[in-house]
Amino acid sequence: MSNKALILGLGNPLRGDDGLGPAVIAWLQEHGLPADIVAVDGGTAGLELVLTLMGYQRALIVDAADIGRAPGEWIRFTPDLQPVLDQAVGRLEEKGPLLSLHTAGLAEALALGAALGVLPEEVVIFGVQPARLDWSPGLSAEVQAAVPVVGREMLRYAQQDTELSP
Repeated sequence: MSNKALILGLGNPLRGDDGLGPAVIAWLQEHGLPADIVAVDGGTAGLELVLTLMGYQRALIVDAADIGRAPGEWIRFTPDLQPVLDQAVGRLEEKGPLLSLHTAGLAEALALGAALGVLPEEVVIFGVQPARLDWSPGLSAEVQAAVPVVGREMLRYAQQDTELSP
């Protein structure tokens, strides 16, 4: 593997707090990264995320997520891919494929990567509760305040030699 860790920010900066991922990546790049950590703005990519994730030992993904918390609060978790794979197989058996490149998101990309056996050994998602997801650029004050906090935690986690429990 060429690099130890990938930090991947997802989201659209034109949709309010959905721009969190790119904002965290910009913050990390401004503050410098160790040589074995790569930070990438993944934008609103779909299934092609599988290609971005390949070749890393660890992938840390940050995105706005409805986690049922106050705006700006965040959690760290590992994805359970089996339900996503089961649902995708069920759709194919029932009605044929319902996914297209335009409707596929992170869950589908992770399921595809798992099915192909190309995911990093460890995938961790940092989800931040948005305050707003409207069609206006810029983050809410609560989510903007979370950017350096989440950025520092992602960098700390990426530098760990042992797996931390989520």
